[in-house]
Amino acid sequence: MSSSDHNLLEKAIRRSVPNKVGSNHAELSAGARDVAIVHEHDLIMNPELHPVARQMPGTERALDYRDSLLNCLVDADPRNQRSFIEELLQASIPVPTLAVHLFAPVAARLGDLWCTDEADFMQVAVASTRLSMIVNHVSHLGINPPVDAKENRRVLLARTSGAMHTIGISIVASCFRDMGWTVDGGSDLEIGDSLYMRLSNRPYNLLGISVGRVDEVLECSEAIHRVQTSRPTRNMKIAVGGPAVIASPKAFNRIGADFVTRSALDVMQLASHV
Repeated sequence: MSSSDHNLLEKAIRRSVPNKVGSNHAELSAGARDVAIVHEHDLIMNPELHPVARQMPGTERALDYRDSLLNCLVDADPRNQRSFIEELLQASIPVPTLAVHLFAPVAARLGDLWCTDEADFMQVAVASTRLSMIVNHVSHLGINPPVDAKENRRVLLARTSGAMHTIGISIVASCFRDMGWTVDGGSDLEIGDSLYMRLSNRPYNLLGISVGRVDEVLECSEAIHRVQTSRPTRNMKIAVGGPAVIASPKAFNRIGADFVTRSALDVMQLASHV
């Protein structure tokens, strides 16, 4: 791996999940002025500092599980992971609260462990895989009852080829599922022919794209333009997020996306406005 690749991967792992909407939509930026004095990294590690996030039900209980989750992710014994999932499900904390206050900050902490040499790449990779499994497990078991088919909203999630770290997509998917959306795609769906085929086969209310590297902004812009100029999908909303957007949000403000997302909290606010 080259030095450049290593730096890109480090940034992806460090900032893959937290702080993904609102650069172009004031209604999705509630509380933004109140958190202006809080450093971005503080919000990544401690989203409870955000006035909107700290009002989410079950916040205090979710905070109490951070150390336990991190420990079971790095523990060599996988049985601790299973027991943690059981305990977390019994706590009955809402999935959106877990996404914002537990899963996202712990993912950021994993990145910090690598960046500070407290863990090597393989340890972080294994822990990240375990975290994705926990997110998916809790998400599917804690899902809301399906809504009326006439009111059901659909989101298609995809990523650029450079989005190597996909915990964020799992967390975003969990939020949409809990809010009653039908979620298609995910970390296995890249921008390209497969994506356009999915879009042509059935209607979606929203397309969410996770961007891994800032140098993929052109690729992302071209994909958005193609979707917006196609008759079947031109009225569909498009949101971009991911490590590259977190690192350089201004680079994505004028590429045609309807929403530029930087946190799990932003994603939930976005879902309520589409």
